[in-house]
Amino acid sequence: MMMQLCSWCLLLLAVSGCGTPTESPPTPLEAPRWVTRSADTAAFETGVRPWPDAAANGVGGIRLEWHALDPLKVGGYRLYRSDTTDSSGRPINFHELVTIEYGTTAEDTAYVDLAVTPWRTYYYRVHALDRSPQRREGPPSDTVRFTLEPPPVPLAPIGAVAPDSVIFRWSNNVGYVVLRVFEADSLNPDIGGRPVWVFAGVPLDYSRPQIRYNQDGRAEPLQPGKLYRWRISRVTPGRPERGASSVWRTFWLR
Repeated sequence: MMMQLCSWCLLLLAVSGCGTPTESPPTPLEAPRWVTRSADTAAFETGVRPWPDAAANGVGGIRLEWHALDPLKVGGYRLYRSDTTDSSGRPINFHELVTIEYGTTAEDTAYVDLAVTPWRTYYYRVHALDRSPQRREGPPSDTVRFTLEPPPVPLAPIGAVAPDSVIFRWSNNVGYVVLRVFEADSLNPDIGGRPVWVFAGVPLDYSRPQIRYNQDGRAEPLQPGKLYRWRISRVTPGRPERGASSVWRTFWLR
């Protein structure tokens, strides 16, 4: 009789796991949310957008930004990319682009995809990773897309210019453009300061595109002794998922 009871006990332990430590269920993760793309004419740009600053090839990349989740629950993020769609236009064949562990990069919630070519549409989604050794993935974010276009090439002003001849010129005419002019730190020109002018419109001469400073009467006066930086962005009104931007150029008044 005693032997029969022990057999039943062993069976119950095997089925229920009673008496053995169990792993606690993983904490559910939220789906990351993308940072909203700023308006075409916003002085400070945010969201998924062209990123020419690191352009060694003259093309640049696509910058992706998402909101941070609770760092007590999240150990990093995994970004996926696709450049193909099915017959109905839905993106398919996503592959891992990068895994970002907290504390291993300068930015935990942003990435610049440099492996891109103009006129090709890329689709992205991001997953949070939990803090377990396995780094289990949470649910995916919404899918965003972006098409990088050939960037404008800034020609002038660069360096010292006369106060009455601040005319912005570029090649690779792009039609509708947004011009941004900022004060800059003379010791670190890569850091932008206060915006002094944002212009949006179409140049009058398509063969020699140019915009004279303050031609719309909305710019702040330029001051001698200050360094300024500027760039031209190619935009299509109502199409925030495509565009291009030139690299930054700097100038000052003689």
